[in-house]
Amino acid sequence: MTLDSEFVKQTNNLISKTLELYRGAGVSPQIDEVWKCENIGDFLCGFFVGEMVGSALSAFQVFHKREPSQDEHLEIVRIVEKYSKEIREFFSQFNG
Repeated sequence: MTLDSEFVKQTNNLISKTLELYRGAGVSPQIDEVWKCENIGDFLCGFFVGEMVGSALSAFQVFHKREPSQDEHLEIVRIVEKYSKEIREFFSQFNG
């Protein structure tokens, strides 16, 4: 593991807390109209994963004052992937 343990802890907290916010907020009824997607849950799942990876990469840049290495980037992606079951289960409920 190349990432700092405090950064990993903060990233895990970010993912958990953001998923809880999504659970409480629900989904905008305009998503289908705006994005014209067939499977809203799949779209939202991809959006959420992208948001978490992007947020963690931005936090890394602020925390370390540099871009992550390729290994660090992949490690951030793996942190998000640990939540794949929870993320899929939540967002799959929005598929028609």
